Amino acid sequence: MKRLSHIIFASALSLIIPLTSVATEQADTLKSRGVVDPTLSVGVRALKILPTNMFLRGSNEKGERLNTSVAPVVEFTVRNAPGSRYGRWYPTAYQGIGAGVQFSQPGGILGTPALLYVLQGARLASLSSRLSLDYEWNFGAAMGWKKLDPEDPDYIRVYDGIGSSVTAYINLGLYLRYRLNSNLSLFGAVEVTHYSNGNTNDPNPGVNMLGARIGMSYTLGTPAGTRRADWSDFEPGMVYDVSAYGAWRKWGYYPYLNSEYEDEANEQCLIPGKFAVVGFSINPMYRFNPIVSAGLSLDGQYDEGANLSSYYVESTPTDDPRFYRPSFSDRIMLGVSARVEARMSLFAINIGLGHSVLAPGGPDQRGWYNTFSLKTFVTDRVFLLTGYKLLRFQYPGNLMLGLGYRF
Repeated sequence: MKRLSHIIFASALSLIIPLTSVATEQADTLKSRGVVDPTLSVGVRALKILPTNMFLRGSNEKGERLNTSVAPVVEFTVRNAPGSRYGRWYPTAYQGIGAGVQFSQPGGILGTPALLYVLQGARLASLSSRLSLDYEWNFGAAMGWKKLDPEDPDYIRVYDGIGSSVTAYINLGLYLRYRLNSNLSLFGAVEVTHYSNGNTNDPNPGVNMLGARIGMSYTLGTPAGTRRADWSDFEPGMVYDVSAYGAWRKWGYYPYLNSEYEDEANEQCLIPGKFAVVGFSINPMYRFNPIVSAGLSLDGQYDEGANLSSYYVESTPTDDPRFYRPSFSDRIMLGVSARVEARMSLFAINIGLGHSVLAPGGPDQRGWYNTFSLKTFVTDRVFLLTGYKLLRFQYPGNLMLGLGYRF
């Protein structure tokens, strides 16, 4: 699972390197680089662990229900300079990096993962001259979950709570921010958090949390101040995003697919090993304004492990199965999806709802699918893609880790 953390970090690399390199520079120098208001924030997150699976409800090696979690965090952010294009279009947006440690109670069950993430936020409304309502999202990696060894003779799958030592970390919060003076602010937030290994390992139950965050922020130097958004130089029109991605995932299969007994036919077994996934999307969109775009996308994917159930060699054991080689057409899918995208400075969040139009191999890739993607723009046209695909609104799909180009 070290590969997962490396790829997640690569998605943030274009932001982390410039931010850390300017962390100690003066405000005037930062302005010349197109960013202002370097800000340090410290906070504490207190969260309720939602009992969404048996492991969290007490089916673990200690037999205890997991209830609460606490995470101290520290963040460094900057804003776009008011005179820059992003500064005019997104005047209250800020972006940066953060780190923290997650402690859960009772201890010793989930582990104590370290958090490393990129973040972005912006003002939703000014409630007074000092008080504002903001949003902020975090995306990164959580490293150090307790992972059991599946090769251990005493291994019990249900006790392997999160399935990986490294997972993705996703957080979204609504903030009330009160400015004590031009440099110092206090904040409180309500937030939701999700941890998942993205179906790159088994099991993948995920951990969800709901809670609050409190803290304070200090802006170094003289703050540049904020202005109203100025979109006078923006021209609505079409853009064309072409992206390619790859990942790996786990698959299950149905060894008794043709059984006359329904319970036996529905019994799923895990296939050892991991399977490669590659895909692409061609996504024309109309940009209504600097924030909102929408359009359709042609999506294609090749999944090495799709539709293997009908190729199972019945004479082999179910825990060490062998399969006849499927054809290429059994592993491919073409689909069309509707896409909506929200852009804020360097980042764009793209959400899609689609349906397969060509999936000749079988049910594994047929039907509805959802895509959730984060685009990190390294330049005006080149972006890093980090996303996830969900099948039929509920079944785990695969990560989407790749590159894209905007025409």
